[in-house]
Amino acid sequence: MNRFLIILFFSLMLFSCREEGRKWTFVKKIELPQKARPLAMAKTGADLWFSDPDRFRLLKIDLNGKVLDSIVGIQRPMNIDFNKGKLYVPEFLTDTIWIFENGKKYSLSLNAKPQAPAGLNVKGDTIAIADFYNHRIILQINGKVSFIGKEGHDKGELYYPIDVKVQDDKIYVADAYNNRVQVFDLRGKILNVIGEQDGLNVASAIAFNKNGFAVTDQENSRVLIYDLNGTLQQILTTNINYPTDVMFDGNMLYITNFKENSIVEYSMQS
Repeated sequence: MNRFLIILFFSLMLFSCREEGRKWTFVKKIELPQKARPLAMAKTGADLWFSDPDRFRLLKIDLNGKVLDSIVGIQRPMNIDFNKGKLYVPEFLTDTIWIFENGKKYSLSLNAKPQAPAGLNVKGDTIAIADFYNHRIILQINGKVSFIGKEGHDKGELYYPIDVKVQDDKIYVADAYNNRVQVFDLRGKILNVIGEQDGLNVASAIAFNKNGFAVTDQENSRVLIYDLNGTLQQILTTNINYPTDVMFDGNMLYITNFKENSIVEYSMQS
């Protein structure tokens, strides 16, 4: 038994060391149509949708940048989401969230109205919305609404939140202009503040994988990689220019370059 435990211990240590040694490495830049400015992404199968708010549209591309489809006439589409065959599009200028499904378009039913929805995340019956001008998160669970945060700069307060993610019964908020990520429980209790010590300057997007999460450091043209405890693991800068969104897809990582017409691709390397 003791021998078995010793072998198990060293096996776990070896696995941990291998995981710690793995790093994200730049692979390629996906060039987009010349006038496109990608703000946010959502993956649908093998392809990507991205929002182009300056031109009031969304474009669907393959991973070589070829345009496959488009949605036009959306008044500043922001941080989009895709869940169970539905594409969710927050329309910033009309305070509406649209759902596109099987060629149909309809609005998301909410029991509270956001003022300039900047981002959202849908997980089953849980919907979290970054309510930009109200400096709060709208959390709707099984139709019941609660609010997280209020305007301010202290711990637990928000200042123009742009993105939000629901993960393991916690709410992660890209508290953009407080230059940090804040973590709350489902009742709105503040649990953690991440990024202040790392020099974030406009935290505009969050994405998760099994090992942790990524945050876009918009004004510094960086993406910061954290473990699930909020400890900084890696800083990505290669070919990143004003990143506004980040997305994991298995061993791949995608980042939007808003100030140029491209999306960059990284992969996990040992």
